[in-house]
Amino acid sequence: MFKLIGNVSKKVYYEAENASDLNKWRLDNFIKDSQAERHPVSQYEAPEAMVIVKANSIKSRKEYLNDLLDQGKFEEYRKITMGTSNRDIEVYGSGKDIPEIINRRKKIEKLFRQGVTNTVEIAGEVQASRNTVNYDLMELRKTYPELRQKKARS
Repeated sequence: MFKLIGNVSKKVYYEAENASDLNKWRLDNFIKDSQAERHPVSQYEAPEAMVIVKANSIKSRKEYLNDLLDQGKFEEYRKITMGTSNRDIEVYGSGKDIPEIINRRKKIEKLFRQGVTNTVEIAGEVQASRNTVNYDLMELRKTYPELRQKKARS
């Protein structure tokens, strides 16, 4: 895939599968023939200087994941980043398989998603210190990017 792009404005004027089709379109649209003293003269009048570039349709993994986050496709983001690992350990335990930590983080996440953003209230509900709640929220934001938009307050 090739693109004809304006040098200054970066506007894409035309796309084609191969460069020859793109060049043919460019010549058909921007060359004007005129008759000067019985000799044909061609003038190239494009709106700006242009360049033909090969379009790279393959994005890097990081770019693709950032696009998913920008579009709000959080489930697909998690599916790609977590792969086939154990969801509870990966999400709630950050590598630990301690059931108490996993259950506490599940409760914190549930309260936070319900709109309780005060860490003191969350700490009272789950019976943990405020520092523990802040740490757990920090760990949860690594896996749940949608929680990054909401900020907890003390």
